Amino acid sequence: MKNKIILFLTCLCFCAGLAGAQKYRIKYSTDDKDPLSLENAIRLALENNYNLLLTEQDVVISEQRLKEAKFLYLPEISFNAAATGYNLDSPIVLPDNLGLRYIAPAKNHNTEDLFYGVGVSATQYLYTGGRTSSTVSMANAGLKEAMSRYEAVKYAVIYQVKEAFFQQLFLQRKEALLKDMVSKAEKYVTGKHYKQWERVLVQAELAKMNSKLAALKEELSSANLKLINVLNKELNSKVVISGEFDFNPINVDLAKATLWAMEFRPELKSALYKLEMDNISVKLSLARRYPNILLGVGYDRQGEDNLKDENFQATLALKLPFGYDYGTQLKQKRAEQRQSNLKRAAIEDAIRSEVLEAYNNLMFWQDETAVRISTWDTINKELSGLNYNTLSKEEAIKVFNYYYEAGVDYLEGIKEHMLALARLELAVGQDIRE
Repeated sequence: MKNKIILFLTCLCFCAGLAGAQKYRIKYSTDDKDPLSLENAIRLALENNYNLLLTEQDVVISEQRLKEAKFLYLPEISFNAAATGYNLDSPIVLPDNLGLRYIAPAKNHNTEDLFYGVGVSATQYLYTGGRTSSTVSMANAGLKEAMSRYEAVKYAVIYQVKEAFFQQLFLQRKEALLKDMVSKAEKYVTGKHYKQWERVLVQAELAKMNSKLAALKEELSSANLKLINVLNKELNSKVVISGEFDFNPINVDLAKATLWAMEFRPELKSALYKLEMDNISVKLSLARRYPNILLGVGYDRQGEDNLKDENFQATLALKLPFGYDYGTQLKQKRAEQRQSNLKRAAIEDAIRSEVLEAYNNLMFWQDETAVRISTWDTINKELSGLNYNTLSKEEAIKVFNYYYEAGVDYLEGIKEHMLALARLELAVGQDIRE
């Protein structure tokens, strides 16, 4: 029965550990054959990212440290049982770890006797000068700081996924545009009679287009490998993605974005919690000057042949620690407090700068992309009514190249606008569309 109880408690502790480890993980599994959306790609990356998993364990460790700190409020309880063989000429007291029991010499010095004892004792700290509460507050601030670091890593992973995902969407559409241009060019030259120099020109231009197409396929392969690495999947995986690739302008107020960043950026939260921990460290250094008040109770039974002797005691004690390093410790902690305060101010300035830079970048691409889309629409309208047979070979080739370059600019504008929005969300620390 005892073994079953121990086994049950072990399993319970193991399950509780697993539950704590999974608390901050987003579970998702997908079939490689199914198209992967941006949302699911983010979930998959958050599940598999090494740095995020490592930081997650820091959160679990901090949670357990907080629990350990709260145990300081509970009394220290100890049980002991001992059998001591002795042959004494004078009385002795057993060491603390053996029960602190007093043993007198036996009446018959020629006989070796045994002394038995069992007991239980409890010690409760009634007053510690704020050391216990400060230790708990320190552990709590450490947990919040670990969670903030976890959030910072999570946002960085989300941006990496968006960057790789948008790049692959851009290259897919760029490839489709180039294939369309090559198809139109081949259709234009098919069945036509050319002079010798015209044939050379046409073949050279078609070769350039096909070379661009081959290079673009290689670029797509590299982008796919980058996405696989971000998702932390096997290198031989085949990831097929699907998602919107559209221009969606938004209105953003710079002042509000800066205020959001001051509120939501995990790096700033982490710095604030670190400053809080340093403030608590200063309090702990000051608390070392205050005494401890303890209440101790104990119950003990002992004897040579039986446990007939019964002892009970209750003690109220005051303990005042003394140390030579009070002054040096306090100066160190205050210097660390000052350092954390300066680092927090530096982080605030850096965040404001990041938000401003990301905002300006978004506004530029919002205006630039609108112009490129307008240019692309105009070119398509003009080409829809164009009679290619009225053009010379040189003019037709120029038209095809202009068409492709304008299309690439149009697609690049959409991609850069999407990335600029992702950078601003990273700088703010949350989705600004919410």
